[in-house]
Amino acid sequence: MRKEAAPTSAPSTAGKLFVCFETKLLLATLLSLTLVMLLWNLPPYYQNLLSTARPCSAHLTSVASVAATATITTTTSLHSNNASLPYTATPVAEKRYYSAPKEKPRDPNKRVFEAYGNAAALFVKMGAYRGGPTTFAVVGLASKPIHVFGRPWYKCEWISNNGSSFRTKAYKMLPDWGYGRVYTVVVVNCTFPFNPNQDNLGGKLMINAYYGESQRKYEKFTALEEDPGSYNDSKYRPPFQYEYLYCGSSLYGNLSSDRIREWMAYHAWFFGPSSHFVFHDAGGVTPEVMAVLDPWVRAGRATVQDIRGQAEFDGYYYNQFLVVNDCLHRNRHAANWTFFFDVDEYIYLPNGNTLESVLNEFSGYTQFTIEQNPMSSVLCLNDSSQRYSGQWGFEKLLFRESRTRIRRDRKYAIQAKNAYSTGVHMSEHVIGKTLHKTETKIRYYHYHNTITVHQELCREYIPFSAKTNVIWFNKLPYVYDDNMKKLASTIKEFETNTVGNLRLN
Repeated sequence: MRKEAAPTSAPSTAGKLFVCFETKLLLATLLSLTLVMLLWNLPPYYQNLLSTARPCSAHLTSVASVAATATITTTTSLHSNNASLPYTATPVAEKRYYSAPKEKPRDPNKRVFEAYGNAAALFVKMGAYRGGPTTFAVVGLASKPIHVFGRPWYKCEWISNNGSSFRTKAYKMLPDWGYGRVYTVVVVNCTFPFNPNQDNLGGKLMINAYYGESQRKYEKFTALEEDPGSYNDSKYRPPFQYEYLYCGSSLYGNLSSDRIREWMAYHAWFFGPSSHFVFHDAGGVTPEVMAVLDPWVRAGRATVQDIRGQAEFDGYYYNQFLVVNDCLHRNRHAANWTFFFDVDEYIYLPNGNTLESVLNEFSGYTQFTIEQNPMSSVLCLNDSSQRYSGQWGFEKLLFRESRTRIRRDRKYAIQAKNAYSTGVHMSEHVIGKTLHKTETKIRYYHYHNTITVHQELCREYIPFSAKTNVIWFNKLPYVYDDNMKKLASTIKEFETNTVGNLRLN
């Protein structure tokens, strides 16, 4: 009988190697995970340290982004077999305002100033547009104090897809007349000595935004990109797409859909088929307002842009200076004349003038301003034959405030191809002349304080004798003026024939 060998209690040599290998792999994996998590949480700190030593923080941001991307890739690979592992690291982008504490000085009389966060951005871009073969405009907001008390400046660079690049110093304009709040409006003009995309291979416009006179501290961003073959020189020469373009200010508040409907129908008729209207919704385009604009949008007569995001940046009156400048440059070569006025104002041609004849007469001017006829928002004639509840606003508000020799706000029209920036009441950055003496040719009726009234507009009734006499109301003189009422039936018929009868609730 063969004798069996006694079983050994120690592992074999192969077993020892396997156990050793398995233990080292586990330790290596744990060490790798620890290092990954450590690195993931360190970039904001090191980014902050580096930003004080390098001139361009934009470059550092891109480096940090690459590092974060690499870390995410590594983490994803390591976690591929266990996607449910807890993850609490904060992304770099969410820690961009983290400030490392400064070292305490040994001298107790040496004070340290520690900054946390940023109160306002150096530049907030709304849009960037080519304004012609050699010129570009970048429209945005910037911290107002830095422009009032500092000397920020800008540099433009075109990087072509063919590998070449061209630089030029920018010219900045602050077109909001000092009305800005936390933010002021900035229009950056980049004009090159030649077309930087003359080979039409495409490229991009880069902007360096400097914090002050020093060239060492700046932010760099891509303002505009052109695809290969997209440049078309004919876009910047007449004939343009439209005769007339309307650039509206920010629409906000509880707007009346009735008033918007009346305004749109009137001006679509006034400017004719070769016109287009650009509205900017800052919160005022409710579903009811959109319902009256939508037929005109679908007909190709109007565009409604959503600018509600502007609320994050505290500028003057819902950033209306920003909005009109963006509209100017976005549509600089879209029409022969661009008009700027509000949705409680109605352009009117007195003395039988036609719009075509008036603008032909004004063609030698880059812009002209328009005088207003201020109308009462509450006065109506006490006439029992009128059913005011079924009439439009301009059909029943017929009393014009008649003081003379006082300064009133004016609105304006401009040949946009000759303007570099603009304002709410006129532009100060144009090539060419400005005309102000226009009241016998063109005016506008201003129905102030009516655009947010949802109930009946007629709230004070004036005796019938007021048709031929000056009346006083709230210590102001008023006269009867029915020029707009005479056009009401024409406008209503035009609306029905163009977009159908709009029935509002």
